[in-house]
This record gives sequence, structure tokens and C-alpha cells, in this order.
Amino acid sequence: MKSLMISLLVLYSVSAFSAIQIESSRVIYSSEYKSASLTLHNASEKNYIVQTWLDEDSDKPGKEMVVTPPVLKVKSDQSAVLRFIYSGKGLPTDRESLYWINVQEIPPRASEPNVMQLAIRTRLKLFYRPVGLKTTLEEQVSHLKFIKKTDSLNVKNDGPLHISLSQLIIQPPKSKQLKLSAPMVLPFSSETISFPKGSRIVGLTYINDYGGIVDVNIN
Repeated sequence: MKSLMISLLVLYSVSAFSAIQIESSRVIYSSEYKSASLTLHNASEKNYIVQTWLDEDSDKPGKEMVVTPPVLKVKSDQSAVLRFIYSGKGLPTDRESLYWINVQEIPPRASEPNVMQLAIRTRLKLFYRPVGLKTTLEEQVSHLKFIKKTDSLNVKNDGPLHISLSQLIIQPPKSKQLKLSAPMVLPFSSETISFPKGSRIVGLTYINDYGGIVDVNIN
């Protein structure tokens, strides 16, 4: 049991320090441009091979969108740029499309025997945003609809953008305010979460286009 615990601690501490640093937590790809980009930086003292690929939201390989280069070598303390290119066909024009960017680092061969190495993979979101959408994320968040039921809450998004909620701040009838974890709500869709009976919503937080957390008060 002791050896298992040590192994788990090693796994956690290693995975917390990825050699390949990514400049952003998300990519917004506007259709007015031919491509979008993402910068990687190798913060380690060794050269790393990096493998990249895209998944659709359903975890199936994306066909309309590609990332290049799919494999690259990033030298120590050097940066590299990934580019995302849409073929121009296949994605809807009335709403955003979501892809997952996978960045997997492959460490160099260990110089000493009996050394455990991990290939760490980072996933982040890519939103392909058609230029014709006449709204902003801030405006769409302000138009979210909350439908309370007996012990649940339906969060309805009537707009064309993905809304990445972080938390809902609620006021129960006879206790202090509570913070509930909240999901991402897809365009023209809704999500249902557990909700204490008799509570009311007083605020929420969501993630903006730059990866920042925005607080919103609800009267």
C-alpha cells in the first residue's frame, strides 16, 4: 500500500508540471480569417516532441478542421506555433462549432535507468465562430433563461454561442449563499442541474473569450 501511495504522489507531482506551456486556455477561430493560431513554449531544459490533433465535441476525429503541424520538435526554451485551418465546408453558419485541441508532449529518452517518464496530454477548446453571428458572449450570458423545478434548475441558452459557465451562486431560504458547479451550455440548448428547493439565483461566473472568469450579479 505504501509503494502504491508513493507512485500516485509521483504521478500527481509530475503531471502538475508540464514541460510544454500553452499561451491560452482556449482558441477563438473567427471565420473572417483563413486560420487561427496557438503558441507553445518549451519551458524545460530538454528538447521535446509534441503531437497534436483535434477531436470534435463527440470525441470523434474532426474532418472539417485540421491542425498543423501534427508532430513537431520544440527545442529547450523555444516556442512553436500551431495553426488551425478550416476547409470551408461542413460546419454550420448559424452557430459556433466546438473542437478539442490535444497537445501531447513526448519526453526525450531518459539518460538513467529505472526512471519513470510520463507523456502528458493537455486538452483545450477551440470555438469556430461564424462572422455573421450578431451577438457577443457577454450579451448572450445576459439572456440566459433559468427555469426552476422542484429540485432542479434548467439553464437555457437561446443563442448561437457556447456559454462556459463556471459557477452559479444561489441563496437558499435559511442558510448562507452556496456556489454550485455549472456546465457549459451549448448553442440553442439547455442543461439541467440539481438545485436546492426554495433557493434563488443571485449570481454566476462564466469564462470569457480570453479564458478569464467573469462575475455576473443577478437581481
